Amino acid sequence: MRYEVITSPNNPRLKRAMSLREAKHRKREGLILIDGPGLIDRALMAGIDCQELYVNQNWVEGLDPHGLERIQTWLDASPDMHIVALGPAAMAKLRYGDREDDAIAVAVPPDTSLSAASQRMDSERPQLFLVLDRMEKPGNLGAMVRSADASGATAVFISDPICELWNPNAIRSSLGTLFTIPIAVGSESELFGWLKERDATIYAARVDQGTPYTAVTYPASVAIVIGNEAAGLQERWHGPEVQNIFIPMHGQIDSLNASVCSAVMMFEVVRQNGSP
Repeated sequence: MRYEVITSPNNPRLKRAMSLREAKHRKREGLILIDGPGLIDRALMAGIDCQELYVNQNWVEGLDPHGLERIQTWLDASPDMHIVALGPAAMAKLRYGDREDDAIAVAVPPDTSLSAASQRMDSERPQLFLVLDRMEKPGNLGAMVRSADASGATAVFISDPICELWNPNAIRSSLGTLFTIPIAVGSESELFGWLKERDATIYAARVDQGTPYTAVTYPASVAIVIGNEAAGLQERWHGPEVQNIFIPMHGQIDSLNASVCSAVMMFEVVRQNGSP
């Protein structure tokens, strides 16, 4: 196994990888960071192009035999991946916050166009789409993608996002499901048109407006729309072709966290229609 060793936190290659912590550099380079062995496993299983792998120097020196085994497994999946062994100071510099990840990958994010997502969808089963409108918190976005994966959703659509889909926090909170479930990013009108062309019935989650979510009989093709954490949907995803639903509240608050709301509603669809 061939690899490069970096011990200085000021190494240019390391600095380039570190710059990907910032959205402007991810956008410019067309690259993202994947933090931790578990997320790297999931990304490679999903066919993500991991170009560089930064690992703890102990792994390549055989001080951690499981590390060597893991690197070889990743190389089997992506033979052209460049391996970089980092000394303690360099590794600490690249890690996020107080996390102690021993492996961090630089990767090319998947295509999030509607056409690309459509090719990945399974059309032979009931259709459940989660639409996230103007999400602004990466942690919430990732958690909702995780819930969509857990419910067996067909795809996740990101409508006019405020936060960046490939923010490392979104990737971490999704537990890597951002790589495994079909995802498309588009405008409200673009995604609405796509859903209507495919006869999906659209349900917009609102606060105490419409029909209680458990009182609805869901058809075989369903889209659940969740709005911005602070502002909700307002006048977006509104009209005669959209049905409003809500989760009744029995305490002092009038709404749930957007992530919780999405999970509750998706699993009600699954309960009624069976696993997608």
